[in-house]
Amino acid sequence: MEKRRGQHLFLLIFSISHLFSSSPSLASILPSHGCYWTESCQNKWVGGCGSGHVIIDQSDDCNGLCSVPKYPPCLPFYTHFRCCKPESPKVTDRCTKCKNKVDYGDEYICCTDCSDPYITDKNTKLGYCKTGVELAVQLKPKEVFQWIAGPWMKCSSPCDGGVHYRDVGCFGSIEGASVAPYPVDNIRCSDIEMPTSQEPCNLRSCEDFSYGSSNTSNHRRMSGWLVTLVVLLGVVAIGGLGLAGYTFYQRRTSTQSGFVYIMLEGYS
Repeated sequence: MEKRRGQHLFLLIFSISHLFSSSPSLASILPSHGCYWTESCQNKWVGGCGSGHVIIDQSDDCNGLCSVPKYPPCLPFYTHFRCCKPESPKVTDRCTKCKNKVDYGDEYICCTDCSDPYITDKNTKLGYCKTGVELAVQLKPKEVFQWIAGPWMKCSSPCDGGVHYRDVGCFGSIEGASVAPYPVDNIRCSDIEMPTSQEPCNLRSCEDFSYGSSNTSNHRRMSGWLVTLVVLLGVVAIGGLGLAGYTFYQRRTSTQSGFVYIMLEGYS
């Protein structure tokens, strides 16, 4: 029993001495950017990353990423801490290409390698990237909204006034981007600029339409009779000319034959 107490006392004294021996490393110069593993083993309850740094992970062997050990292997209740230095985001143009980003109204916050960003202060936008790359910010591309109207549909009535309709919707587009307009909620567009979606059509009276149609049909009928009459007159004229020519030919032929007959009688 006394032997066990001695071992426990030895471990306690060693732990305390190890804690104090590791404290200089906390006071040493810490990285001013990105994330890192603490070089020395820190007490799991008392140790840490230092002022202004955030603990994001802990491991006895830095998850296999520890460099050449400068200190003895970690004792029980000791570990390496993964620390990150929160920083203000740098202006970039890469955030729109990243799926992992934080929407801050008029701008995006992302990591330059498109990994997940972590924000520690929403007001100052301080944050970090677990991969150790820089935190970045980008203003959102300006989104423009406008009404787009489709073609008019067929009128509901051929006369006496009808109504025809067309589709009108609000569409958004990104300035400077080759992206086709996409439908959005109509509240995004101005009500004052909204084009009409229905209009009256075919306001002419059906009576006028029928009267005009009857006149047109009568005119067509009269034109047909006139054409027939002209054709008949032409046929009659041609027939008369042919008959006159045939009669003249017969008379001329019969006159010459009679003259020859008389002369032959004189000689006889």
